[in-house]
Amino acid sequence: MRILNFVDGAGTDEIFVNSSQIRAVQVTSNTNVNVYFASQDPAVTANDKVALTCGTGKSHLVALKLSELMVASNIGGASVLKVIAATAPFADVSTVAYSAGA
Repeated sequence: MRILNFVDGAGTDEIFVNSSQIRAVQVTSNTNVNVYFASQDPAVTANDKVALTCGTGKSHLVALKLSELMVASNIGGASVLKVIAATAPFADVSTVAYSAGA
């Protein structure tokens, strides 16, 4: 099992999501990637979303790197992939924002 840990730039807001719950990784512009997953609230049918804001022209590379690491058999010996702004391997991401039932 692979867990994704999305953390905002300040490190004060984060969510852990089982990678099997990811429904889509969508590039919505040359600066934005949305990651959709099953709502963490069973009463909500809309997907939750993490929006990653990237440097201009970097959204495809960020989506590709995220997708590759989500399915990698081993991430440096860890089962948790931490996605935090301006931090390797996501240095091109400037903002990580979680929205419930988006």
